Formats: sequence, structure tokens, C-alpha cells
Amino acid sequence: MKYIFGPVFSRRLGFSLGVDLVPHKVCSMDCLYCEVGPTTEKTLERAEYVPLDGVKRELSYFLSSSPEIDYITFSGYGEPTLFSRLGELVSYLKSNYPSYRLALLTNSSLLERDDVLNDVKDIDVVLPSLDAASQEVFEKVNRPVKGLKVENIVRGIERLLKETGCKVWVETLFVKGINDSPREVERIGEIIHALSPHKWQLNTVARPPAYGVEGLTFEELHQIAEKVGYPATEIVARSKARRRKFPFSQLKEEVYGIVVRRPCPVEEIADALGVLTEEVERAVEELKKEGRVEEVIYGGEPYVKGISA
Repeated sequence: MKYIFGPVFSRRLGFSLGVDLVPHKVCSMDCLYCEVGPTTEKTLERAEYVPLDGVKRELSYFLSSSPEIDYITFSGYGEPTLFSRLGELVSYLKSNYPSYRLALLTNSSLLERDDVLNDVKDIDVVLPSLDAASQEVFEKVNRPVKGLKVENIVRGIERLLKETGCKVWVETLFVKGINDSPREVERIGEIIHALSPHKWQLNTVARPPAYGVEGLTFEELHQIAEKVGYPATEIVARSKARRRKFPFSQLKEEVYGIVVRRPCPVEEIADALGVLTEEVERAVEELKKEGRVEEVIYGGEPYVKGISA
């Protein structure tokens, strides 16, 4: 499959079928912590970056067997709302596969636009990012396209909450020494209280990032949660998937489909797919021999990283 991947076990969404709507790596930001790697094309221009018909064909093929998944999730290599035909894809899925819930992972950069709001209004859960409250910190942590302001991010999330029926789970990803100062945390907290999203999810650097930055400990995230005191706060933590069985050839492709998009430790891949660690280790060894993955060290822990074709 070229445009869909998984399903994989997401810490926030359960079993999630991913949909890539932009190529590697088209985005409106170049976030320090991005697990996909540095942005190669930074833009706010919406376009049909991948063929809508191709995406629909792959989804139709996969969904024809009525798989048990929790969400179809627009995510992947870059910012999904840059895909100009997102609204058409949402309508197609809602009309033809109404039993499946839709989710969108977004950096919030285009949410204040009327056309984007119209495109996402029927998505069940939108997970927008808000990593800073001040422009100075926003520039440091998210490295946005020229002209994009933190006010655009906040206004977009506000419009999403007020003008659509989407569930909104705002994520803040904290980077050590960048957006975790007491003042910045206080200001982010003030925005979260004012916005009043359905959830505020705290996250941190957990996989090899695009640039050399470090994450916070669980205890530090817990202290931030206590300081802000927002009632619907959730610290994102690793979860376990239910057990699954794959033919080895399929397992190998599932593993590659995960790590080409985000480097992962073997244990996390096993958790994501619901298989034994030993099965993943065998698949990784085969993928190494084929030159499709490599091992990288981050935080003293080995990660499996996919090598793009």
C-alpha cells in the first residue's frame, strides 16, 4: 500500500489505520521533535499532493473485508490539512463506510481557514497541536513557515471548537529546555483553560527526533498537569495491544510500515502490533538484510528506523 498503513496500535486512538495525504516531508512546520525527520518542503499551500482516486482505491480494498479498527486516521509524513481534497475524502468515507470513526492529527496551522474547517467538520476526533504560547517559543520548538503566528494556531483551535461538532483533543508536546519553563507552561495553561477542549493531552519526545532534543520525565509531565490544573488532562503513556496473528511476510511489511514513518523500539512495535517481541526481532533482522531498516540509538535505547525507498 502506498497511501495507507497499519492498522497500528496508537497510544491515543487504539487500533488506527493511517492515511498519508502528503509525501515525505511536506509540512507547514519543521518541529524539533518530529519523529518523521526534518521538513523538506515547508509550505502553507494546499494541493492534491497525492491522487485522491489512489487513496480511495486503497481504502476501498482494505475496508472491503470489514476489519476491526478503532479509527481511520489522517496522519503520516506531513501536515494532512495541506491536502486540498481532504473534505472529499471525508465525505467518501462517511458515505461508504459510516461505521468507521475518523481522526485527524494536525499541527493546527491551517485550522483558522474557512475551507479547512469545512473539510474537517465531519471528522469525529481532531487532535490539534499547541506546543507554545509565545511567538518566541513557537519559533524555537515548531520552526513554522514564514508568517505563521502562534495566534493563528490558537484561533484555529478556537474556531474548531466553536464551529464544528468534532471532539477536540489538544496535544502539547514538551521539549526539555524549550517550552517547559514555568512561564511558558503557565501561559499554555491559560490558553487551554480559555479554549476548554474535550481533552488536553501531554506528551514529550519519546522517539528519535528530527533534531537533537530531549524529552521530559513522566514526573515532570505530571508536575505540569498539576500546575495547570485542567480537569480533562491526560498524560499520554504507552499501552498494550491485544494479541494478533500475522503470516511472517505480512508481519515484516507491517513492521516496515510503522518504522518508515516513526522510529520505534522493538518492544513498542510488538506492543503496537500485538505480537511477540521475538517475532518482531526476526522481522527486523530480515529487513536489515534487505537494507530496508537500520538501528539507531536514542536516549541509550535502540530504535528501529525505516529507510525510505
